[in-house]
Amino acid sequence: MWTNTNFRARSGWMEATRRAGVEGTTIHDLRHTAASLLIAAGADVKAVQVILGHSTATMTMDLYGHLFSEATWQAMERLPVIPLMQAPRSIGALPHEPLG
Repeated sequence: MWTNTNFRARSGWMEATRRAGVEGTTIHDLRHTAASLLIAAGADVKAVQVILGHSTATMTMDLYGHLFSEATWQAMERLPVIPLMQAPRSIGALPHEPLG
């Protein structure tokens, strides 16, 4: 049911998006953007679930799971390269030389 307050809020939103040059942008678009930014910043699925008010983490993953995969790969690409070390030759021996 649309009340006078809802109408004013919607009219104000429509005017604001028109002035900003982003007509057609919805409040839901802002919610989706916020979720995407949280995921890109490394928030875990449980945190995103709570912030968005989803009833389950499964619901969050159903909607945003593809972004978690992308964020995971991007995070992995930022890890420094760690050279593989030779396996110890005996118990207690420490590796000293990288493989390669």
